Parts: sequence; structure tokens; C-alpha cells
Amino acid sequence: MDSIRLTILIIALFFTIGTIEGKPTSLSSNDLKDNIKYLLNILEIENEYIRFLSYMKLYPPEDTKMKVLYDDLFSFDSFISDLTSVYEKYYTLDDVTQLINFYSSPLGKKVNKVTQALDKEMEDLMLNKISDYIFALSENGVDIRLPQISQ
Repeated sequence: MDSIRLTILIIALFFTIGTIEGKPTSLSSNDLKDNIKYLLNILEIENEYIRFLSYMKLYPPEDTKMKVLYDDLFSFDSFISDLTSVYEKYYTLDDVTQLINFYSSPLGKKVNKVTQALDKEMEDLMLNKISDYIFALSENGVDIRLPQISQ
């Protein structure tokens, strides 16, 4: 009996934590912002955002004061809040509900997974093409002027 209560308590705790962190675990029928957050969770936006920060080499600083600024600007919660506001400009509640239904379906899950792989593959392909192009230019005596990076 106690193990059943403990199991129910643990499940309830996970649902509560998910909602508190801004990652809704279930669909809200009337709130556009909550539905957008739910959609973004389905789309695994957090993984993409972490990848983007890593690519841009934006890591939390050691300094406490600067870490507060970093968290204010670049925390996942801040990003989700900004992204939710952008989505609200372009999508209605009905649109978001339809997107949730699609991305919750087997095909939608496949599209999401394949799109992430396609993006990564295309990134690598384009970087290789750019490298080949720069190499070809330099081999043909073309002066390549890269932008200066100020420090």
C-alpha cells in the first residue's frame, strides 16, 4: 500500500516539476502560451538551443554578477519566454493545437527527428563547400579578406 502511494507521489512530483520548469507535460485547452510551450517541448527545442549556445561558444561565466546577466539573457526559460512571444505573433490557438496534434503523431515525430538530422547534415555540407571554395580561391591567387574579429 505504501509503495503505491509513493509511486503516485513520485509521478505527481514529476508532472509538477515539468510544469514549474516551463515545460508543460500535458496540453492546456485554452491558454495559447502554455500550448506553445508544450509544442516547443515536443519539438525538443531545448536540445537545439543548447547546441546553438555551444556552437556560439556562449557559456556561463564564473563571475557571479556576470552569471546573473548571462542567466537573464540566455537561460532556457528566458529563451522559451522570447520564443513563445514570437510564436504568438504568427500562430493562433487553433494553429498550435493542430501543430501539437501533428508533431505528436508518428509522422510528426519522424519529421522532427529527420529535420534535426537534415539540419546537421546540411550544416556540415555547407561548411565543407565554403572551405573548398576558400581553398580554391586561394589556390587561384584570389586575395581572401576575412572579417576582423575585435576583442
